Amino acid sequence: MIRSYALAPLRGLLLALLAVVGLATSLPLMISIAAVVTYPAVLGTVRAMTGLSRRLAGDWGRTVVEPPYRTGTPPVPTQRMDGWYEHQGQLYKTPNYPRFFLRMEWLTEDPATGRDWMWLLLLGPLGALLALAGPALLVAGVLAVAGVNAAGRATAAAVGLPETALTWWGLLPDGPAWQTAAVGAAAAVTGLLAGPALLRMHGRWTRHWLGHASRSWWHTSGFGAWLSRGGHDTWKAMLLLGLSLTGFGVFLLTLLLTMVSGGFGIAWLAYATRPMVNHYRRLCATWGGIELPDPYRPREPVAGPDPDGRYRAGRTLYATRDGAHRAGFFPWILGDPATWRDLLWMATAPLVALAAAVPGVLLGIGYFGLFWQALFWPLWAAPLGLIADVWINPWYMWQLVTLGIPAAAAVPGWVSVPIGLAAGLLGVLLAGPVLRLITGYARLLLAPGRSARLAHRVEHLAQTRADAVDAQSAELRRIERDLHDGAQARLVAVGLSLGAVEQLMDRDPEAARALLAQARQTSAAALSDLRDLVRGIHPPVLAERGLADAVRALALDAALPVQVHADLAGHPPAPIATAAYFAVAEALANAARHAGARRVGVDIRHAGGQLRVTVTDDGRGGADPARGSGLTGLRRRLATFDGTLALHSPLGGPTVLTLEIPCALSSPGTATC
Repeated sequence: MIRSYALAPLRGLLLALLAVVGLATSLPLMISIAAVVTYPAVLGTVRAMTGLSRRLAGDWGRTVVEPPYRTGTPPVPTQRMDGWYEHQGQLYKTPNYPRFFLRMEWLTEDPATGRDWMWLLLLGPLGALLALAGPALLVAGVLAVAGVNAAGRATAAAVGLPETALTWWGLLPDGPAWQTAAVGAAAAVTGLLAGPALLRMHGRWTRHWLGHASRSWWHTSGFGAWLSRGGHDTWKAMLLLGLSLTGFGVFLLTLLLTMVSGGFGIAWLAYATRPMVNHYRRLCATWGGIELPDPYRPREPVAGPDPDGRYRAGRTLYATRDGAHRAGFFPWILGDPATWRDLLWMATAPLVALAAAVPGVLLGIGYFGLFWQALFWPLWAAPLGLIADVWINPWYMWQLVTLGIPAAAAVPGWVSVPIGLAAGLLGVLLAGPVLRLITGYARLLLAPGRSARLAHRVEHLAQTRADAVDAQSAELRRIERDLHDGAQARLVAVGLSLGAVEQLMDRDPEAARALLAQARQTSAAALSDLRDLVRGIHPPVLAERGLADAVRALALDAALPVQVHADLAGHPPAPIATAAYFAVAEALANAARHAGARRVGVDIRHAGGQLRVTVTDDGRGGADPARGSGLTGLRRRLATFDGTLALHSPLGGPTVLTLEIPCALSSPGTATC
């Protein structure tokens, strides 16, 4: 008991020191994020600092703060059958790039990451005031008692403590020495006795912000959401600035290699930087709500050999196919307009992306104006006289350095509070437009040109047509096989049984009746096979009741509980409804056979000209389209209608399968499906 009271002031000072260290290091850490490659290391450092705050809250504040981070580990890159690694439609020879991007996305998508940053920048220093209150009262009381006797004043002068510090921060009025000593002693005793309680309050403050997400006003109010969104937009703009600066460095290296090796340097570097530029496209598309598909032309394969056995690449003949393939690399890269648009973006993007510094600087000014100047300077730095006022106030610094105004003419310190508030709010207000400016410029330069879009569209149509023809041929072969092995064989058996009945009718009526009963059973089985075949081609309930009721009927026959929620104001076209129906059937079958799920949810809705179907199961996760043909077949089927299929299945679940098909709904009274 006595030990806890004695150590409480020292622990409070250490907690305040930890908050100051976190504040001092958070800004350099945020700036280092612009280098992009340091992003995981920076977040690791941030988590280590907030983890220390959680441990101290448990040890000193007697408050258990469980880490709120996502469980599990970042997903691993997917290796295809051909040995390449795939990430967001991009292929990589080694898993290094995909592993880095997956880890960065994993850390960024964790909601606790933003709360860690908020703790270091704002909430930790604010909470440190609780822990600092006890030591401040104790020190102030001791100084007040020391100031009423000559020995105390001599000791203060010997250690260099200012005379004003002995008047209890200047808060006590002039009066008898015994009154000052009594108040000082009371303050010291109060600070000593309140130490453990203040540490527990600090621990609860830490648990509220660094524990699992709570429904505080910050999470529920519109103002808190607006501030959070502005901070996230500022961070996103700074990250895009870092990527654009990296691209500018590559552009300078390209110029150097061009002077040394001619166009060969441009070709190799332009090809090597395509993954980075594609990642920039994906970030802009996700954060800016725009479409930035891959604009690069596909490489044409080497044609077959000429009659003399040689291979042609341009105007040159090569003895081997590999030689012709290597020779076609430079014309393919340098002849692609997207290559030159990438280089133009590398050269000019930093000029636009530097706008990200505007909200970042304004938020920094607002932070220092509001919290550093308004809290730390008035409460303990300047009153003690330990640091000169001119070096604490950032507004004084700005005036002295840029305008040359003498310190006596500088504005009072309290002016920094309204100025900081206005600067911070202006930074939050400008964060969204700045992010849209950066992503809009990326769309201007990095989006596919008209010829590239037409080429991709032609390639897409040719591929989907080939897939549709293959799927139709496979469906016809399946129907032929089912008819041959099922209904056809049973009908042949019925015919043979009827022939035997004709022969036995006169001489053995009992045997004839038995054969007739057997023929009737065989014909019923053949009819059941035909019904199953028809249901596999196009379910009757889909044509009679529509997509929503057809999926509900499918859920009733599923091997596990399925909850269906549908919000459709009409009926999608019949081919689209059929594709969506079979996609749900495939997803339910996978959940029952492979995922080990206990329940499945199906959500069907139409919004923004898109039919969206989401299937969620609580299984083990880890689904990989590359390991099976079912999801690949579904993706090809949906591509015929310009539809997309997205799968999110981390290890441990849940698995979410989302398909979107552009279509218009007919009126509810019109039977279109």
